[in-house]
Amino acid sequence: MSDFTPNFDVRRPMDAVRVLCGLFYIPHVIGKITGYAGTVAFFAKAGFHPPAFFVLLAMVMEAVCAIGLILGVGTKYLGVVSAGLLAVAAYAIVATRGLGWFWAGGGIEYLAFWGFMSLAVAADAWQREPGLFGLFARPAHA
Repeated sequence: MSDFTPNFDVRRPMDAVRVLCGLFYIPHVIGKITGYAGTVAFFAKAGFHPPAFFVLLAMVMEAVCAIGLILGVGTKYLGVVSAGLLAVAAYAIVATRGLGWFWAGGGIEYLAFWGFMSLAVAADAWQREPGLFGLFARPAHA
């Protein structure tokens, strides 16, 4: 099965994790759109300049991750991209609020968990189909 073929198998728990990792992005993209001014101010406070550019970049990257992870398209790459986005988000939280762990207290617990799950999704996809863009993959009998 190609990494670029949409797929979902209810017998594979990692497919459910992949879809959830993608679905979690939807409220974040919507929140950046509906709370644009506040998001730009937060990005500026976190040190991302020009903040409007980085908000737009974050929205696009989050939307791409959401669509790809939900549909199972480019999963082995988007899982890594997702983890990177979440690492940057964790940095922004630490830069603006200081280091805290518990999400309820403004910490990075949720971001760390979501990032590790994104890496697990990517690792699962790489294990199922190793190789760059499906090239150089091991033969099925190897």
